[in-house]
Amino acid sequence: MEVNTKVSGKTNVYGIIGDPVEHSFSPVIHNTIAKVLEMDFVYVPFHVNDGDVYEAVKGAYSLNIRGMNVTVPHKEAVIPALCGIDKRAEAIGAVNTLKYTENGYFGYNTDIIGILYSLNSRGIYIKGKKVLIIGAGGSARAALVLAASEGADEIFIANRTLLNAQKLKDNILKHYNVNIKVCEIGDIYSIQKCDIVIQTTTLGFGDKVGISPISDKKFFEDKNVSAVFDTIYIPAKTKFLEDAESLGITAINGFDMLIYQGVAASEIWLERKFDNQFKENLKKTLSEV
Repeated sequence: MEVNTKVSGKTNVYGIIGDPVEHSFSPVIHNTIAKVLEMDFVYVPFHVNDGDVYEAVKGAYSLNIRGMNVTVPHKEAVIPALCGIDKRAEAIGAVNTLKYTENGYFGYNTDIIGILYSLNSRGIYIKGKKVLIIGAGGSARAALVLAASEGADEIFIANRTLLNAQKLKDNILKHYNVNIKVCEIGDIYSIQKCDIVIQTTTLGFGDKVGISPISDKKFFEDKNVSAVFDTIYIPAKTKFLEDAESLGITAINGFDMLIYQGVAASEIWLERKFDNQFKENLKKTLSEV
């Protein structure tokens, strides 16, 4: 990456807060966007300790920082410092994007848009489909709100702990009128049909490489699955994705979500929409970084 030597008093500043934050790929994404668009802004990481989030956000607003991303562990703690949040972020219960307004920062959750763009770019649409979500953590909440808000016909939440899946269902039903069923992961084979499977657990990552939450890949054929999405992007192909792809099923990893949630944040900050060609070119550029 080339260093921006043209920063001046007119340069807009954006950033990300987290703890830790040094590992974040977001500065690469957004500074690449600035370069491609030839826009005068820079994006920098800010390390914010737990307990200092409220003061950090208020201080950033006073410093006229035009927008920020929020990463773990601050996605919930940041909400009291905001002037408001959008409906989908409220349903998820977490915020990862802050937009500067005259009343303060307004919060959004672009993780959900990242998943949406990832699916849509492959011609996969949720409306009217049966969707299986594996897991009940933060990414699962985003996936569930996406499925509910995009008009899924039926949603299944499968989790190792049934109680957590039930809690997730109960929370979403406060915001959306949608058909949701919950089960333990081992019981997914009793599902008659599902079109899309979204995998949000850590199975397949780190010391769990080579493990899939779906142990028998015949599941994909038996349930007529047409597309699968895994929030993991290292490795690029988890066993979950490999098994589905070997059967000719569209398989998408979390790298797309990572890029597209960044694109969505820029769309919010800059108040513009990027076409599919821009997104694909950006993804190609970033995959080579």
